[in-house]
Amino acid sequence: MSSVPKTTHANYVVYSQLILTMLIWGAAWPVGRLLAEGLPTVSIAVIRYIIVVPVLLVILRLREGTIHIRRDWIPTLVLLGLLSTTLYQIFFLYGVKYAAASDDSIVIGASPVMIGVLASVYAQERLTRWKILGLLVGLSGVVLIGFLSPNPGVLNRPLGLSLVFFGALSYALYTILLRRFVKKTNSNQDGVHVSSLSINSWMAVFGLMFLAPFTIVEQPWNYAWSRDSWIGILYLALLSTIVGYYLYIEGVTKIGAGRASVFSNLVPVFGVLTSALILQEAVSIWTVVSLALIMTGVYLVNAKRAA
Repeated sequence: MSSVPKTTHANYVVYSQLILTMLIWGAAWPVGRLLAEGLPTVSIAVIRYIIVVPVLLVILRLREGTIHIRRDWIPTLVLLGLLSTTLYQIFFLYGVKYAAASDDSIVIGASPVMIGVLASVYAQERLTRWKILGLLVGLSGVVLIGFLSPNPGVLNRPLGLSLVFFGALSYALYTILLRRFVKKTNSNQDGVHVSSLSINSWMAVFGLMFLAPFTIVEQPWNYAWSRDSWIGILYLALLSTIVGYYLYIEGVTKIGAGRASVFSNLVPVFGVLTSALILQEAVSIWTVVSLALIMTGVYLVNAKRAA
């Protein structure tokens, strides 16, 4: 009897940590926009990951005793790093440069829709009418905010939202390939398993390698990097990447990936709220309707139904 309150309390702690994680990730959208408005876009990501990579490798060494990975894992980790770090960061930062952060955060909420649909295609399963409907409903939310955004004063909203949409697609492809890689690797009979910490550390390493050459073209040394700029980059590096990743993995470990992933639907909600608070971006009825359509699409694509 006494274990029930303790278990309930433990779950509440995990839920609180996951909500905090989604708030941190949601606030990354207005922070990214503040940085991208006046600084070289890709160089922001490069500096972010120059901070992130050593921290992740140190944590990996302390927790697992080694940073080494098997040679046959490298091609997959390179591809995962290209999708989740290089391409996603480029799409993310250029997206917030050209469009409102709140609108961008709504569009990225369509990622679970694409993950659900791509998972069916990749597994060569029949696309059910519910998944097709979910895809159409989710995409209608993206189109709606593109046409009826209450934030017209941006450089190029169609371009910005399109870039974020491709970022969502990149993340969806990364998620599908990651699931396949983990399942295949951890089902081997040799007893060697790959940890999420090792995957994320080496994805960051390889992703940074692809990003770094762009800084030469951007010449970031010609820009004024203020104290606020460094605070923003540290937020993205330490809070959004390191702390957010740690809290999310803790949540997955304690309550399972399925239950933890439900909380990711809060990211666009917090993205809209923090963009309104930090950037004074407008929120209209169309913002709410777009967000509701995308969340409905997520539900339709991922809900389990009897055959």
